[in-house]
Amino acid sequence: MASSRKPRTKPDPADRTLLAALERAVGASLGARLRPRPGTPLLIAYSGGPDSTALLHLAAQLRTRRRAGFARLCAVHVHHGLLPEADAWARHCEEMCKVLAIEFVLEKVHVEATRGLEAGAREARYGALERVAGERGAQIVLAAHHADDRIETFLLQWLRGAGPSGLAGMPAERALGEGGARLVRPFLEVPGAELTGYVARHGLAFVEDPSNQDTRLARNALRRDVLPALARIRAGYRRSAARSIELIAEAAEILDEQAETDLARCIDGAPRGMLRLDRLGALPAARQTLLLRAWLASHGCEAPSRARLAQALEQALGAGSDARMLIRIGTRELRRYRGLLVLRTPSRPTAHREVLHWKGEAQLPVPGWGGMLCFEPAGDLEGIDPQWLAEEPLELRARTGSERFKPNAMRPSRRLKQLFQEAGIPEFERAALPLLWRGEKLLFVPRLGSDARYLSTGPDRIRIDWMPGEGLLEA
Repeated sequence: MASSRKPRTKPDPADRTLLAALERAVGASLGARLRPRPGTPLLIAYSGGPDSTALLHLAAQLRTRRRAGFARLCAVHVHHGLLPEADAWARHCEEMCKVLAIEFVLEKVHVEATRGLEAGAREARYGALERVAGERGAQIVLAAHHADDRIETFLLQWLRGAGPSGLAGMPAERALGEGGARLVRPFLEVPGAELTGYVARHGLAFVEDPSNQDTRLARNALRRDVLPALARIRAGYRRSAARSIELIAEAAEILDEQAETDLARCIDGAPRGMLRLDRLGALPAARQTLLLRAWLASHGCEAPSRARLAQALEQALGAGSDARMLIRIGTRELRRYRGLLVLRTPSRPTAHREVLHWKGEAQLPVPGWGGMLCFEPAGDLEGIDPQWLAEEPLELRARTGSERFKPNAMRPSRRLKQLFQEAGIPEFERAALPLLWRGEKLLFVPRLGSDARYLSTGPDRIRIDWMPGEGLLEA
């Protein structure tokens, strides 16, 4: 920790600049997007480092001057538990908030490092901020990211080969989850040195994260080695870089709007989870890629690589109309069916033969097949005699390919393959449909109904239906 001189009494011009930037950012967010509710706090993401310490102190200064939007402050410290110093940092932040008479919230999180420790910590941190904002009805969460952070993020994304949205990376304001709160970064045009200068001028104590000195981490290497080199090459590079990032952000916004327009046209008239391939194929290649990425994102899929998207488009649009297609996107599958691109969660039954004893239940869950059998009164329609149905065990079996079925009493029995084709059930869905047998009699096939030979009219007749858990296409 560092603490030194007493606070200055005479306002510094640099202080006024920072205060103005903070007040302007909050005022713009409240005025443009939000209607401030009385009593709701302004949240501050407070790590205890020099940048967030400057932000916390500046917000307190504006509160004492009774500036709009700063009446009630709440600092949120996220405790990741990744370093031995974490408990001491939390205590320091709590003490600082007591000195400044700012409400303090400590959020302890568990970091999932499946995509890397840094990414896991970031996700946990923003999740905690979103949670506190929701609990307290906060509309704005302030973060102390500055111009150097923004340039570092740009360079990191560039090194990863990101597109325009990734390169635009750190907007001045964005939604924080789906609860309505906004994450506001008032200092994106301010060099980091100005915030550390503010902390020094006011003698504010802060914590030092030793991991910031570890140049094995790409961000730290950029901060220590690359940014100083850029400053030596061009003293005003921050301003130029900021302008380029803003231009990229504008371009990314335009591309996103174009993708949304194209997507609306390609899903118009298609069942949920499907795209019309004729309209997709009519677009220029670059817009096809944008649209496919936007469509997958709208269904919660993580962005696949550019090569994966190209492979999907090639199979969807380049092969013959009857060719099979299978592209895996995480836990989902991309398939093609009758002029449609289909996104589905594959059904993987764990049982191929399962004996059931029906005793009159309205629903009979079958976990091995990922769904349940439903038994409903037939009313005035034809149905199956429930007494006859309950006399012997029932069995769910996988299709073998030789079954015949008679869904219509006026027509002869036919092969299941033909009936599936006529019903529009794609081949890749058929293996997930369990066939219901009574002895050697095929009684019921999902999506086709009951065999007409076992239907009759009479009191208490029942109808059978199948309700899948997930993954099957809608009828």
